[in-house]
Amino acid sequence: MKPEGTSASKAKARGRKKSSEPFGSWLSEAEWILAIDTATDALALALYDGHRIVAESTWPSQRLHTVELAPAVDRMLRAAGIQPADIRAVGVAEGPGSYTALRIGIAFALGFALPRSLPVVGIPTFEILVRAQPAIDKDLVAVLRAGRNRIGCCMYHSSGGKWKASGDALVLSWEELAANAPRRARICGEIDRAGKAALAKRRDLKFAPPHRNTRRAGALAEMTAERLRDPATRPMILQPIYLNSTPAGTGA
Repeated sequence: MKPEGTSASKAKARGRKKSSEPFGSWLSEAEWILAIDTATDALALALYDGHRIVAESTWPSQRLHTVELAPAVDRMLRAAGIQPADIRAVGVAEGPGSYTALRIGIAFALGFALPRSLPVVGIPTFEILVRAQPAIDKDLVAVLRAGRNRIGCCMYHSSGGKWKASGDALVLSWEELAANAPRRARICGEIDRAGKAALAKRRDLKFAPPHRNTRRAGALAEMTAERLRDPATRPMILQPIYLNSTPAGTGA
């Protein structure tokens, strides 16, 4: 038996919102959201029904996003007992991240949503990662691997119990980050052994625990719902965000 309220017939009976209505009315009822994150080597998916994360999965795709994404979405929908017609919105990580991987996720999100007239919301990758970090420190540095022994990082400061970005994302080496990270900052994200070794020279720095270093597609789904309840949101205006090289020393 399917969960109550998830049948395709009920979704069709409700009908799609007209494009002239405020976007904040898209999720006036409990609606299914599909969240997709292909920004880096990891691939993450989640289903959110407006009240809880019903299904969530994260695994290292190792550049197989094109092969693995569509079958994984199909398996998750079937495991949750819902049909593609039940999905009412799609959230997708819009970067920074890998050029190819980002485009695969965004293309799939649009391909899934456009034929069904669904809203698509892009969420910056760093915001998904930072969502899981409690604002208990003064400063936070979120990190993504950028390839060629470089990392992308974005610095945040705590304000009113929330994290606010201190500037644009930077591309640095681990050594450059160690030299420029704020004192007593917490580091979170894709931290490998080389990164820990380089940052260990700064005894004042802290590391987020492993369970907070993984980007959660469930967090992406929640953020998508929040954006769709905001009348100012304009779904389907997606522009992939890529990292640009930045001279060392600009992140201090």
